[in-house]
This record gives sequence, structure tokens and C-alpha cells, in this order.
Amino acid sequence: MKGVNVIYIDRLSFYSLISLILSGKKYSRIIYFNISSTVKKLLKIFLLFKVVKVMPEFVEFCLADILDEKGESQFIRIIEETKIICMKIGQKEFVNSFIIKNMGKHFDIDKLLIYFEKAVSVEIEEPIVFINIAVWHARNKISEKDTSIMFFMENSLWFKYLAQYAGRFNIRLIKYRTMINSYYWKNYLLKLRRKIFPMVKSKFFNSFNKTIKKKIEPKEKIPLISTWYTGKTVTSDRKKRSEFFYLLYSEIPYNRILVHFERDDIPVTKEMVAVMKKNNLKFVALSDKVKRTCDVPVWNPGSKARIERNKLVKHLIRHYFREITKLKLMPLFYLLNMYRFIQRYSFWYDFFSSNGIKININPNNFSRFNIPMNLALEKNGGISMSYQWSDLSFSSIGLSSCSDVLFSFGPAYKWIWENCNSVIDNLLYCGYITDYSFREVRSDSLELRKQLLDKGVKFIICYFDENSSDHRMSVITNKRTTDIYRYFLERIVSDETLGIIFKPKYARSIYQIIAPIKDLIERGKATGRCIFMDKGSYVSESYPTVAAQASDLCIGLLLSGTTVLESHLSGVPAVFLDLEKLYSNPVYQWGRRKVVFDNLDELFSIIQKFRKDPGSVPGFGDVSSWVRDRDPFRDGKAAMRMGQYINWLLEKFNEKRTKEDAIQYANRRYTETWGKERIVVRKLVMSKIN
Repeated sequence: MKGVNVIYIDRLSFYSLISLILSGKKYSRIIYFNISSTVKKLLKIFLLFKVVKVMPEFVEFCLADILDEKGESQFIRIIEETKIICMKIGQKEFVNSFIIKNMGKHFDIDKLLIYFEKAVSVEIEEPIVFINIAVWHARNKISEKDTSIMFFMENSLWFKYLAQYAGRFNIRLIKYRTMINSYYWKNYLLKLRRKIFPMVKSKFFNSFNKTIKKKIEPKEKIPLISTWYTGKTVTSDRKKRSEFFYLLYSEIPYNRILVHFERDDIPVTKEMVAVMKKNNLKFVALSDKVKRTCDVPVWNPGSKARIERNKLVKHLIRHYFREITKLKLMPLFYLLNMYRFIQRYSFWYDFFSSNGIKININPNNFSRFNIPMNLALEKNGGISMSYQWSDLSFSSIGLSSCSDVLFSFGPAYKWIWENCNSVIDNLLYCGYITDYSFREVRSDSLELRKQLLDKGVKFIICYFDENSSDHRMSVITNKRTTDIYRYFLERIVSDETLGIIFKPKYARSIYQIIAPIKDLIERGKATGRCIFMDKGSYVSESYPTVAAQASDLCIGLLLSGTTVLESHLSGVPAVFLDLEKLYSNPVYQWGRRKVVFDNLDELFSIIQKFRKDPGSVPGFGDVSSWVRDRDPFRDGKAAMRMGQYINWLLEKFNEKRTKEDAIQYANRRYTETWGKERIVVRKLVMSKIN
């Protein structure tokens, strides 16, 4: 065989090394992505006795660095190809799975299929990235020509699909076997072990302990609206990024809202409790870890969850053993994922039933674990509701939704959910959801602008960042974020007529991320011409429009696009910065060097030219054609429309009407008020199983 043989290994372990040795494959280099703790000692022995001929090399990479021959980032292509493979597995495997068919008799089969497609994506996304990294690494880091690539990958249910995918890049995938799949051991069995032992211990001691935690039961049997806490500011102040924006202009009684806190990284605090009590909001933590004050009730599932879980587990076991008698075995993937589904379903069934919930609002309905939540609400005759909170530019399995009602900015995004197997019964266009804030913060923006102008500033730039990380799967690294901040700060320090407003997305972590330029930050702030809008316990508490309306030009990342959209709707010129090199984005077809820039020097050069003579750069900062179908209203009433619709649903639930009656009534009122073209009443995907 001509050229050089390079072996890539997903995880260097005893099993993969033995598989490589026994394969008899010739190789000149061994490159691995992960390594087990025990194999490091074995490796020395294997090298000493020349069983392994070369020292394996660890491949260092960051997803952000993976570019094709044209210099374009590949992560969106990888995400979309992962989606295609998941859907292919769904069509060929899941529709024929007896466990999904049988459990589908108890649940909406289309939503159950999406749950499993999302579960597959979690398992295959890393192997797919590794395959693409191998292609990139071989092309850029291995100088020899005619390189033959072989990839040793742990055997899995989806190996043949991964092998077909790797074959597209002329990579031969070779499977090795382990005693038990490492993914299941790390992600499922260990978790089950941690859960089962405490459960056994708890049952033993509970026989001696008669103390029972009090359940949170509504005093009045009235239909409630539950809402998941997302991390935004708990406030009724219309100038701040409010968790309850859809309530601010609605007639919905605040005492009909039950806020549930689930994430321990954004817990409920004493300050939040004070605001919620002041506004007569109900609230509850779903575990002790979520609260930072004793003045928060904790909800615990009771007999309803136990009865529902036991019933469904019996169904699962009965179906399983019925197939065993037919000599058909069910892979561990189906059994464990179905069990986790049942756990989540039973928990939420009890929660919704016990607390009288008829509407559940959750913008994170794209999570696979919210599919059993939505089905539990459906069993209780309730309505699952979600809303779009950011601009979207590509379709993925991670974005597939199973909501009864989904509020979207506008028709420009409809294809996103159509192309990822979403099951959405009612898709409503409402406009940009926080557009009410544009007029509310106008005075604050003018004050912010005056603060800079008083320092002699003649032109104000606003920069919106996105979250970054040094994790190897990150698209935006901390170094890149730091470099961008450094670039703008250096220009501010050297130009006394230039001012800048930095609006970080995550106020809590920004100074840790850009710590290497701490001295430069202080120098920039000392000029009085550099402002950081850094208030917020988790995400920034200020809306982007506050900074936008104080500026002459806004800069946001093409990767997201949300802040550019908000800036334009606020009436301020805006451009995209695209250091990620997303050249396939349609904006490049008409907006290169006008509204999208892949180089900071080029962007700054155009800004300077624009400052001297705006007419010399026609179309600079004008994204109106891009915005057109993203918000068909542009009237500052998006949140009001959401609140109206929710209130119409609540009206019918107050009358003891059914879910179907409530949706039909709300849809009719919505079309009468805002137009029939503003709502799509149908499922976006048809059933895949007859």
C-alpha cells in the first residue's frame, strides 16, 4: 500500500489497543482523542516489548479551528449531517422497534420517536466530530501524501451508520468491542447505581422515620400556569430583561402563575422570593439543591408518580419479555432511555396533576427530557407552550420541538422546525418577543449616550459578544473572545473621539474569560469612553436595545444574529462579525463588506471610512432585507400578543372546557385580531408509524 497508514482511535484503552494489535494493521502513526487512566501503564509495557510500534499521539483540537480548504467553519455542516443521520436511524430503526411501537400505544408516537432521535444524537455527535477532526488533522497536520486513514471506534448500535458516514471521507472505520459500552456505563449505569443505592437506603430508614415532606398543593382548585425559570431577572420592571415578559402587558392574574426552579446552577434566592411575593406569584423548587433560602417550598413527587411509574414499568417489562419469548432481544439503548422517559413522565404527571397545571410555558422545550414532560401535561389535559428567544440560522435535532403551541418571531423560521421532524400543533407568529423594551429604555439609552458624548466622543460602537469556552467542542474560544475585546479596547485607548459599549451576554463570567487583558480593561474604563454593561447574576439584566440605542453602530456575531436583529428593530445600523467563517450563510451573497465581515481590520477600516463620509459606504449596516420575514409586525406588541393568547386559553380553562376547546378559541381570537396568516394550525410532521 502506497503512502502512510495513520490509525486514529476514539479512546485509547486496553480494548482498543488489543484490537489494534490483533488486527495486524500496518501503521506509522497512532493518534487518539481520549485515553483511559489504566492504559498509560500498559502502554509503556507494550512499547518496551514492541507490541505497539510507535508512541500514540494525543490530538489537540478545538471545533472552532476546523476549517475546510476554503477556510470555512465546518461545525454547522457537522450539526446538520448529525441531524440527517439521526433521522435516518429513526426511519430505519425506530419505526421498526417493538418497544417504541408498544410504548407508542400509551403516548404520541411521533413525539416518542423524536425523543429517541434526540437520544441518538447525544451518542453519535462526538464520534461524528472525531471523524471530521481526523479528516482535518490528516490534511493539515500530516505532511505525507497518499495517507490512508483507519479509525478504530468502539462498537455501538449505530456503528454501521457511522461507518457509512466515515466512508464519505475515505476513512475506514474498524470497530473494537468492550465488555460493556463505555457510553452506557458512564452516562446511564453509573447514574442508575447512584440512584438505586440511595433509594434502597431511603426505604430502609423511612420504615423508622414517619416524617413525610409536605407536598405543595394549591389551596384553590383553579387552573394554573406553570413556567420554568430560565435564569433571567425575576422582575416586573419593564426596563430589565424579565423572566415574565409575557405578563407585563397582559391581563393574566399573577396569582395564577407557578414558577418552578429546577437548575441548581441558577437557584432561587432571597431577592427573587421577595419580588415574587410582592407580585403574588407562586413559586416552588423541585429539589433542595435549587434553593438558597429557607423561604422556598420544595415539591416532592408522591403516590401519583409512583403509581404511574410502576404501571408503565410493568408495561415495559411485559413488552420486553414477550419479545424474548420470540427470541428477540432489546438493546440496552432502548431499555435505559425508555426507563428514563418513564421516570421523567411520572414526575411531571404528578406535578401537573397535583398542582392543577393547565398551561406549562418552557422555552427549553427543545430538550429531549421535556418531551415526557409535555406528554405528562397532555395526559392531564393541559397545553405545552414554548417560544423562540433567539435568531436561528440552521436546523438540527437539538431544535426539534414537540410543543402544542410555539410562538415564533416570524415566518422566516418555519423551515427550521419543518426540517428537523418537529411536531408542533400550533405555530404562531408574534414578532420579536421583547420589542416592548425599545420604547421603555429609550431614556436610559439617551442618558448612556450623553455620558459618552460628554467625554468628547464623536462616534459610539456597541459590541455584543456570545458565550465562549475553552472546551474542545466549543465554537467560540475564550481566546477569540479575549482577542476581540483587546482589539476594540486598543482602538478606544488610541482614539479620543471613539467610544464603545460592551454588552456581554453572560455578565457573571465575562471578566474571568477576558482576564488576560485585565490591565487593558482598566485603561479603557479609565478613559471614560468605555462602558461595560455587566449587571446581572446569570445573564445580563439589561436588554441589548439599551446599548444599541445609545450607539451609532452595533456589532454582533453572525453565529447568533439575535443582537443584530434587535439592534436593527431598535432603529440602529448593525453589522455581523464572523471570525468563525460561516461563508455558507446567505448573508454573504449580498452583504459581504457591507453588513458581514470576517476580519477585524477590514471592519474597522470601513467604520473609519463611514465616519468620515456615510455616503461613501452604501448599504453599510443596513440589514433590512435580512430582517424582513423575521418580524412581520415590528410594532412593539409581541409580548402583548403572547399574553393575550395565554389569557384566552385561561378563559376557557376557567370555564372547565377541554384543551381542544381552549386552543380552538384562542386560535380564532388570534386570527381575528392579527390575521390568519400569523398562525399555522397543523402538525408540521406526519406520523411515521401506521
